[in-house]
This record gives sequence, C-alpha cells and structure tokens, in this order.
Amino acid sequence: STLRERPPASSLAGAAAPSAGALAAGRPTLTHIGRYALEHSLGIGGLGQVHEAWDPLLSRAVAVKTLHLDADAATRTALERLFLAEARAIASLSHRHIVTVHDAGLTPQGVYIAMERLEGSDLRHRLARGWRPGQGSAAQLVRRVADALACAHARGIVHCDIKPANIFVTQRDRPKVLDFGIARVARGRSPPGLESWVAGSPHYLAPEQLRGEPVDARTDVYALGVVFYELLAGRKAFRGESVEQITAAVLGQSPTPLHELRRDVSPTLARIAAKAMARAPAARYASAAQMAGELRRWAERHAHAQARTHARPTAAVARTARPGRAGGARRLRLAWLGITAAVLAAGLFAGWTMQARRTAPLAPMPWRGPLAADAQAGRTGLTAQPLGAR
Repeated sequence: STLRERPPASSLAGAAAPSAGALAAGRPTLTHIGRYALEHSLGIGGLGQVHEAWDPLLSRAVAVKTLHLDADAATRTALERLFLAEARAIASLSHRHIVTVHDAGLTPQGVYIAMERLEGSDLRHRLARGWRPGQGSAAQLVRRVADALACAHARGIVHCDIKPANIFVTQRDRPKVLDFGIARVARGRSPPGLESWVAGSPHYLAPEQLRGEPVDARTDVYALGVVFYELLAGRKAFRGESVEQITAAVLGQSPTPLHELRRDVSPTLARIAAKAMARAPAARYASAAQMAGELRRWAERHAHAQARTHARPTAAVARTARPGRAGGARRLRLAWLGITAAVLAAGLFAGWTMQARRTAPLAPMPWRGPLAADAQAGRTGLTAQPLGAR
C-alpha cells in the first residue's frame, strides 16, 4: 500500500512512502507503545509496521499496528487524526469477517491500533505461494468479504483499500478484512491537509479514486471484483511495469475476459466479477450486500447441481442391480415354474420307484430238504415240530 499525492500521474512513484528498509533503518526500534510490550515484527508496509505484542492488563497476545510516515507536521497530524477516527469507527463494528480492534491511541512514540492476533496468512502471501482456489472456494471467500463490507457500509464506512494483502485467511480458511486504517467515513470529507492524497495499491484502486472523485460503497465493490477476477483467472486483472502503466490500464483498458483465460470458469461467476469491476460506478452492484446475494444464490444452485450429479451414478447402479418391475415379475414367475417343475419331476420319479418295488415278482424259495428248513426256522426264531405234537 502506498500513500501519495494524486496529480500528476508521472510523480506517483516518486511520492510513494519510504521502503521497508529505509523505514526500519530510519527509526529507533520500539519496545513499548502505550501499555503494550512489542515482541517482534509481523510485517512492514508502506504506512507502518505490525508487531506481535503482549497486553499485560488483560494477559493476552495482540497485534499492534504503528503508523510511520515521512511527511510535514500538518499532514502527519491530519493523518493521525484520521487514523484514530477510523480506528474508533471500526471498533464499533462486530462481524466475524472483520478483524476485531481492541484499542487505539496516540503516544509520544506515535499512533497505534491494537487488534486481535490472528493465525494464518494474508491472501497475497497465499497466492504468491501458488495457492489456487477452486471457483467454489473463491466464490465463498469473496462472498464472506462482501458480507463484511456490507456491515461496514451500513455504518457509513468505506474501506478504500481492499486487496489481497488486506484479506487475512485464518487456519480455518475464514477471511478477515484488515487495515481499515486508511478508510474514511463516507459521509465525511478528507481532513485538512489530506484532500490531495490518495492511498492504496494501484492494481485495485477504482477509477474514481485515481481521478480524485468522491468514493462510496461501490468503490469497495470494484476492488473486491478485481480480487475475485484474480482468484478466478490466476493472474492480476491489470498489468504494467510501473505505476503509470497500471494506472493507464485501470483507466482505459478492459481486462481479458475470464472465459478466454479459463474455459472451466462458471459464466455466472465471470459475469459477477465483470459487473463488480465495471469502470462506471453506476454499472456496478449498488452495494456489497447485493454482490454477496448474487454469490450466495450461485452457491446454492451449484450445490444442488452437484447433489444431482452425485445422485445419478447411484441411481444407475440401483437400476443395474434391480431389474424393472415388469422384467422382475416375469423372471420371478419363470423361477417359480422351474422350481415347481423340478419338485413334480422329483415326486414322479420317487413314486415310480416305489411302485416298481411293490409290483416286482418274489423269487421262489429253493427247497433244500429238512436241514434247510431247520436252518431257515432257526433264522426266523421258529422251531419245527412233528404234526402229532400239537
């Protein structure tokens, strides 16, 4: 993020804030600010530095952002007042996708904001490491950020610097909108001394910001659309080797249509991104809530379509495993007929066998004389007696 005077465009690069190395070398290392003990640096940007710190009063770790800017006394005072005013405004917001501000103050060491300590990384670092979300994940992340912005807009607060570096993604893949420090109250005006200054990253600045025109909620919608485009396309919407080239691209060029970069991107999501980043504010979504609603409806339709897709193979397997009603009944009748025929055949065969045994002629008893009769009588348990013995 850079803070610079707007005109002329050729001087934008030279008016940028000092580099991180110059900032670190030009200022003494702080150990305390307010009641917070600064432990180590979490990051350095164009407007200041973020430290991990310890809050001895509440015994908890926090993140403390300090503001450092090489500017004249009047500009510094105006910027510090704006910084504190926005910190108070954001502290009044309560949303699960907006970083929680615990405290803010002005000390001899400078102005600071104490925020919740988050675990994870910002979207800029994720993308730099090669992370490429699916279109469903990208839509969900952007929809949550849009919900957070809608909450801020309802309080009259415009962020003015939505970009991947200011969207923190926690370890549970939940976004948190960071750095409302340069945001302004939409109903108010820039403080004296800051009317000709513009802050932000040129890739994501809306045309009206670059031209010095009034901003409103649609300015944040534009920046979020540019972020959404980048997530879907895998590259920035506007390219250039210098601030001047990027500014010219934002003001006068249209980004490559998403379907030319990725044929698998949903046409609905491509249309949402294109509408959000329309050059004319009137052609964009009227609010972040409206954009979030479009993304929510797409997610619901997408989930239903996926459910139907997963159900089709199961139904096909079921149809293969279970025959149709007519075919099943016919096969069942044939099976019963086969079983009945088998039983009848077995019964007929058994009956024929028994009848054959009953009708077979008895073999004649051979006559072997008295000895044979005596032996036979012995086997049957009878005793031969003379006729006269009865």
